Amino acid sequence: MRLANIIAGSAFRVSVQLLAVFVVMLVLAGMVLVTAVTNTLENETRAQLEEESLLLEDIYDAEGLSGLTSSIEELAKQSVFFDRALGLFDENRIHLAGQVSLMPGFVGWRKTHLMLLEPPSGEEQNYHARVFQLDRMTLVVGRSTAHIDAARQQLIIWLLVTGICLSLGTLLLGYLASRRSYRKLYAMGQVLKTIASGDMSARIPVSDTHDQIDLLAIQVNAQLQHLATLVNGIQTTATAIAHDLKTPLSHAQIALYEAGDKCDQGQDPEQEISQALSKLEQLNQTFDTILRISRIQAQTDKSSFALVELHALVEKIFDLLEPGAQDAGMELSVVSHLQSAKQDSHQEALELYCDAGMLQQLLINLLTNAITHCAAGSRIQVSAEQTAEAIVLTVEDNGPGIPDSEREDIFKPFTRLSQPRTTPGNGLGLALVKAIADAHHARIQLSDASPGLRIQVLFPKQ
Repeated sequence: MRLANIIAGSAFRVSVQLLAVFVVMLVLAGMVLVTAVTNTLENETRAQLEEESLLLEDIYDAEGLSGLTSSIEELAKQSVFFDRALGLFDENRIHLAGQVSLMPGFVGWRKTHLMLLEPPSGEEQNYHARVFQLDRMTLVVGRSTAHIDAARQQLIIWLLVTGICLSLGTLLLGYLASRRSYRKLYAMGQVLKTIASGDMSARIPVSDTHDQIDLLAIQVNAQLQHLATLVNGIQTTATAIAHDLKTPLSHAQIALYEAGDKCDQGQDPEQEISQALSKLEQLNQTFDTILRISRIQAQTDKSSFALVELHALVEKIFDLLEPGAQDAGMELSVVSHLQSAKQDSHQEALELYCDAGMLQQLLINLLTNAITHCAAGSRIQVSAEQTAEAIVLTVEDNGPGIPDSEREDIFKPFTRLSQPRTTPGNGLGLALVKAIADAHHARIQLSDASPGLRIQVLFPKQ
């Protein structure tokens, strides 16, 4: 697993983008936080200096100059612990008390450097200082900024440590997420390679995390299953086509050989040639049906679709097939509500948006299938009605029926079922029905007519 492939992953790139945004926000937030903390500490320092100034003024008022100088000297001794700086100067700027040796050149508040009698070791310190007049003297009260600088420095260090830790954590999580995604995508690619090599049973593994890649894998697996079903159907159909086409070809070949023999013997070969032509015609019809199914399945043009009065179409097909049913000794009829529709001209017409030619073929195939596979004396009914959910076209007979376990297979091309019902025919009639139903987004339902078979084609309402 190459590191470059992981770093190029979207998860890692997103983590880097988030890290960039986080760094910018951390810098801005850190600047605001450091400024706020510094201002708070400086304000507290100034408040403390104000209190000390008032205290020294009270001492001067109560004890005079001697008391003030004594207090300043005493406080100056404690400056080591409190970073305090005090200084008292007379009107001639002569130092009277405290560790500040040189009187500042301003009056009021300022952050400045103070000259001390005994400067502390190390770096030069700045002070928040207040310089004010006390009678004709000048008093300097200051507090070192070292503790504020130290607090600001510590705050910046901790912000940097926090930022580095969070940055490393973000990059690590991005790396792990990208590596996990890369592994899943790599496995997906391997499965697709296996599928391409011909193993249609391979499927993409799906983890328990159910992330977006897992959802994609579930969808791909579903499509692979559908593809496997199609490929299996194509293979089965190809095998069936080869088998079904071989028989009439063999019969035609035998008939032509026999015709040749009769010609050699000086006999009339008309009967053998007619048999060969009949088998070739059967073969041609099979090819025509296969091509028609393919065209219907590939057709997306709806220009031939229009509103068709369904009762009239059913009556037309009934008139076409009813003589053949009678010759076979069967009773073909339409259900009563259609007959009522003919009698009652005020009944609302049942219209369906469809291809009239396709729908006629669908109905002919369903009725022909029933006439072909039912015994003499059987009863076949056709009906068309509108329900709350769909427009339903029904063909029902009381023939041998089809077992439940085999009903899903009868619409597959060249399907041969175990029941005698499916013995004649080329196995393409109901496949054509299924193709026409799919072209109309219709659904086919098979049920037991007790006895017999009921086939319903449910067209969605427009």
